Amino acid sequence: MKNKLIIPIIFFFVCTLLFSCKKEDSKDTTPPQITLLGDNPYTVGMGTNYIDSGVTAIDDIDGDISASVQLTNNVNMSVVGNYTVKYNVSDKAGNSAPEVTRTVKVVITK
Repeated sequence: MKNKLIIPIIFFFVCTLLFSCKKEDSKDTTPPQITLLGDNPYTVGMGTNYIDSGVTAIDDIDGDISASVQLTNNVNMSVVGNYTVKYNVSDKAGNSAPEVTRTVKVVITK
């Protein structure tokens, strides 16, 4: 009776070990993608409000990670000029998307 149980027990443990190990090729190495919404460049009148049109960020594993996008906005609505708004995001595996930028042109309007 003991001998009849040993083979199924060994088989069970071998299967458990084989299927519980993660394969190295399943590691997430694909960075997310950021897509600008709205115009680029974006032109706005001096002294008005600049409201950024935003971005979407999608990752092949994590899905929509738009809420995690970091925004660097140095637009000065009091000074005419060209400003760069930068967008960055990383997925849960630490893969960083290529940085995306938007040019905001602050102009004098009549």
